[in-house]
Amino acid sequence: MRRVVVTGMGIVSSIGNNIAEVLESLRTATPGIVFAQEYADLGFRCHVHGAPKLDPFAVLDRRTTRFMGKGAAWNYIAMQEAIAQAGLEEKDIQNPRTGIIMGSGGPSTRTVVEAADITREKGPKRIGPLAVPKAMSSTASATLATPFGIKGLNYTISSACATSKHCIGNAMEQIMLGKQDIVFAGGHEDLDWTLSNLFDAMGAMSSDFNATPSVASRAYDANRDGFVIAGGAGVLVLEELEHAKARGATIYAELVGYGATSDGYDMVAPSGEGAERCMRMALETVKGKVDYLNPHATSTPVGDAKEIEAIRAVFGSGDKAPPISATKSLTGHSLGATG
Repeated sequence: MRRVVVTGMGIVSSIGNNIAEVLESLRTATPGIVFAQEYADLGFRCHVHGAPKLDPFAVLDRRTTRFMGKGAAWNYIAMQEAIAQAGLEEKDIQNPRTGIIMGSGGPSTRTVVEAADITREKGPKRIGPLAVPKAMSSTASATLATPFGIKGLNYTISSACATSKHCIGNAMEQIMLGKQDIVFAGGHEDLDWTLSNLFDAMGAMSSDFNATPSVASRAYDANRDGFVIAGGAGVLVLEELEHAKARGATIYAELVGYGATSDGYDMVAPSGEGAERCMRMALETVKGKVDYLNPHATSTPVGDAKEIEAIRAVFGSGDKAPPISATKSLTGHSLGATG
């Protein structure tokens, strides 16, 4: 079976606009969660979010971004960084053996709301033709494949908070099967009140720490009261090992296991049983011990508890379990980008 390695990475996050900034924020435990005045003005219960500081429309030209919502534009910037780190040339990118599997939890909801407002106020003919790529479910892959000239496989996976992980796992399998040599994998999530309001209406987001945003996302804490929504994007360059070695690429990691399961239990409340099976499935091809776990850990009362139960079922408790750190306590939860 062909082996799959990581040769490039890119990120836009509430704790940094690139890999170097994000790593420094992680080392210093610097949170990116801030007060959201717009949420307060609109009467939300939650007044905090994890907002990337980077305005993509200020650094990218209009021709590049005309089909993109903000999340897709962040994704573009993350992909640029991943390509640069991987040292890929145009012949490597615009190649039938190079594909893209990119996802998001949803499209640009702002575009959908604006189109509805225009229809009511001015009529449907006044909606701009560029709204469709921003609002379609495949916006993540579609709006990146064209500017980068992707000629291999090209599709979107959308599976809520597991989106990017599924994109990475699926890309890994495509390379292992010999269908591609390089795949760009990851995803993004826009950050806009037109999406946040839906979660606020559910009571799913934190509201007890509006006065202290930096500590609102508190995974596994006894006083956690919901997640903090965030935006951002992340991209990995996945590559077949021998292909990467042949071009002299730096190899940052190897993907050695992947699992994907469903609880089949409840729409919003996990049972934990599916998470346990997922980890066991991923570990089937792993040799040696696991050194570290980066859990989902979104700071929800039920989700965090069930996740810990699943981790203990797989690894044991106390010293038997590997070290864990819940980085969403710093970044917030960027939905489809979090995989």
